[in-house]
Amino acid sequence: MKIKRMVNLVLILALALTATMLPAVMVFGESPAFGTKEPTVIEGARTDAEAPTAPTGLRAGEITDTAVVLNWNASKDNEGVMQYEIRYGTKTLLTENTNATIPDLLPNTSYTFQVKARDAAGNLSAAASLHLETKRSQNDHSMSDWRELQSLASSRLTGVYAKLPGNFKGYADGPLLGNGDVGTVSGGTADSQTIYIDKNDFWMKSSKLTVGGVTVTNHSHGTSSASSYRYEQDLLSAEVRADVTLKNVQLQMKTWVDANSNLVITELRTQAEAPVPLTVDVWVPEAADKPFKSGTDAVRGLLWAARESSTNQTPKDWMSRAVLATRLLGAPLTDFRSSGGRAQADFMLQPNTTVTLVTQVSGGGGENPDVPEAGSYLKLAQARVMGATPATIAAQHEAHLAWWKNFWLKSYVITNDEWFDKYYFGALYALAASNRTGKAAPGIFGSWITNDSPGWGSRYFLNYNFENPYWGVFSSNRPELADAYFDLVLGYMPYGINRTHEAGYRGFSTTRSLARPYGPATVGWDPARVPVSPVAPVKVRSKLNDQLMLGAYLATNFINHYTYTKDTEFLRNKAYPFLLSLADFWEDYLVMENGKYVIKDSAPREANEHDDNSILDIAMVKFLMKGLLTASRDLDVDASRRAKWQDIMDKLADYPTFVYPVTGKEVFKESESYIDGKTGKRIVNPGRPFIGGTNVKGPWHAVMTGLFWPSDEINLSTTSRLKQIALNTIEAYGSWEQTNSFAMQFPAAVRIGYDIDEVLTHFKKIISSSKSSSLLMRNNLTVYQKGGGIETSGSVETINALMLQSYFDESRGKDVIHLFPMLPKDKYPEAHFRQLRARGAFVVSSGLHGGAIADVRLTSEKGGPVHIVNPFGAAHAQVVKIDGTSEVPVRVDQAQGLITFQTEAGATYKLRAN
Repeated sequence: MKIKRMVNLVLILALALTATMLPAVMVFGESPAFGTKEPTVIEGARTDAEAPTAPTGLRAGEITDTAVVLNWNASKDNEGVMQYEIRYGTKTLLTENTNATIPDLLPNTSYTFQVKARDAAGNLSAAASLHLETKRSQNDHSMSDWRELQSLASSRLTGVYAKLPGNFKGYADGPLLGNGDVGTVSGGTADSQTIYIDKNDFWMKSSKLTVGGVTVTNHSHGTSSASSYRYEQDLLSAEVRADVTLKNVQLQMKTWVDANSNLVITELRTQAEAPVPLTVDVWVPEAADKPFKSGTDAVRGLLWAARESSTNQTPKDWMSRAVLATRLLGAPLTDFRSSGGRAQADFMLQPNTTVTLVTQVSGGGGENPDVPEAGSYLKLAQARVMGATPATIAAQHEAHLAWWKNFWLKSYVITNDEWFDKYYFGALYALAASNRTGKAAPGIFGSWITNDSPGWGSRYFLNYNFENPYWGVFSSNRPELADAYFDLVLGYMPYGINRTHEAGYRGFSTTRSLARPYGPATVGWDPARVPVSPVAPVKVRSKLNDQLMLGAYLATNFINHYTYTKDTEFLRNKAYPFLLSLADFWEDYLVMENGKYVIKDSAPREANEHDDNSILDIAMVKFLMKGLLTASRDLDVDASRRAKWQDIMDKLADYPTFVYPVTGKEVFKESESYIDGKTGKRIVNPGRPFIGGTNVKGPWHAVMTGLFWPSDEINLSTTSRLKQIALNTIEAYGSWEQTNSFAMQFPAAVRIGYDIDEVLTHFKKIISSSKSSSLLMRNNLTVYQKGGGIETSGSVETINALMLQSYFDESRGKDVIHLFPMLPKDKYPEAHFRQLRARGAFVVSSGLHGGAIADVRLTSEKGGPVHIVNPFGAAHAQVVKIDGTSEVPVRVDQAQGLITFQTEAGATYKLRAN
């Protein structure tokens, strides 16, 4: 290749390091020696004139009146695609993803989108084109909604640190940024500020690893004075602003992680009277068994550092590589040097002058040897930062702000309680910053791992930690936040099926945790590589996992995604194949005894495979069978299997119960019987959970709530004795502050109608009191949970369920929508919500005024009848369809306390008391 100056210089070296430092070989783009004016060119190199292939399969996802989601298939290139260029009208958006949200469009307007791929040499592919029209605006709240969110930014959507954060070992307690692939945490010392950088797919064989970071240090002489620090984490704009003292010098910083690319941007400014000498370090951790390297390029003003996840990889072992490349705009870098995993340079920050650090994070993870050499990622990273100018960064920032504006306008809830609102926005922000379509799903601590030994390896734990962050995204009208979850589960499905087959059973079951990503976000992913194993002739239960319900537990989000969106394409291509694999397993595993299907040798607890008829297994299998029946009918497939699924649902063992001696009331118990650990004999469960003879309020009560949520087995409409038993169970098991319950017990209690004053009292105590024994809201507006992380975001369903619930009403035989079913209207008389999602693909907005429901608006995405519990009491309701500026009356049926009317796909309706 003939190397292009100032843009494309990459010299590829095989760098053999000593066994004491780096026992493996890493291949990097090597920089010219410090002090040389011209880079050296590898002899025999040739020009890269080969353009990438054109993107294929360009298609629209969600289309609204002001935004559209574009998706396409990745282009191919001989040296790697650097980014995609999207043009529409006079605007251009750059992204490294194979999908993009195009916000700030005009309603009812035609657009033509062109997508081209660009490589590191600047070669552009041919264009893929798509013509579409945005929807007519039906939301006369959109402008006022944004003004309201802006007015709340300082009080509800901004977290403040008045001192240096520093607890980064688990779910990082510091200002958090992310784009669903790259995450950053800000921290530092009295002399320096560090941006710790993580990447979702940077794993080793059994644990999540960190990538590295960028540090700015004041190396001037003198000692530090009393420190002054203020960090503002602005959720609305997804940026962190810092005002810090470094050795008596006040420094202002603003950092953001681009929503559309893996650029980390940090602006620095000072009002000091004299220039401030600063050093910038680009670094990766140094470990003997994880190769690392750094370098500089004085000619182009570049610093870089890179690392690999492990050495001596064999084929199919997991391999990750990551590169950081940094450049400074606005001031020259001097005195370049590098050693080990750290590259450094100095610069002078002039008073009242802004300089910008531009850092590109490149890399990927997958099965060895699919992952490109580090030199390839370095070439892409260097080209990316060399292409950054003040103008391009300004354009990227505008698109970044527009992405987040579109995200916040998808839906929101205002309770007018400071703590509830802060939790709500912080929880959604954490999910959006750590999850993105087409990227690897985050581990339990999100996108913010800052060391190589995170608790529990930050793995994917499938016995609730991985599932429940997403339990509230569907009602929050953000189903796309679960896309990475679905891809990982489906990516693991061939392995789970083979593992089950090898144990002698058909279908899919799973281990308790996964220690690496799976699916299309991983380099070189191809499910065809995993040939189907034959089913072993002998069933060996011990080869399966202890908690058999985990596969069905994973299915809850698949089922609820379809229930809330009615997305038939998702059902056909993603959900249904997974549900079928689970049906294969349970049809093979269940045993019929005395007219009942029983579930033998499972357990809701870990490390115990000897419970019979575990309550959580029964609940999840029943929920699975309901989902299968609905999916089969809606897709018009597998009619011959429905009778079996219905039979299983009808004849599953009864939920085991006992009389709780403290209250004298009937409650659910974990299982029907189990093997006694001391005697080895099977006994009838006398009423576990009792842990070591202690009260029921122990860590395993969380296994009970799956019966209430996320399944719909018991809800507000339930009239059977199960409802009272459920209420009794919450009363008995009410360890509200127990670490495992936050995203489980609270939404479950609200959705079955438990005493709301008690629920909200405990909910507020947890998020507002530093004396809470195990959970509390941190200054970054996330709730800490010992032993877990982003799953605390799952309790947004608690807030949503106060405002809006949709559920299957068994007595009426239909899905119903219930407005403000549990919110104490006297305490929150002006609460309101915008665009929450209900079962059946309905999007609803409503509000209270003086405690009375004053505004109801409903958009039907798929059409069909809708049934709403009359929000106006006994009053007759009037329904109108919004048709531009006109309102067209709609025929309404009122019976059994419901408002029922037919809807058209895409139409919006208003309801008011007549």
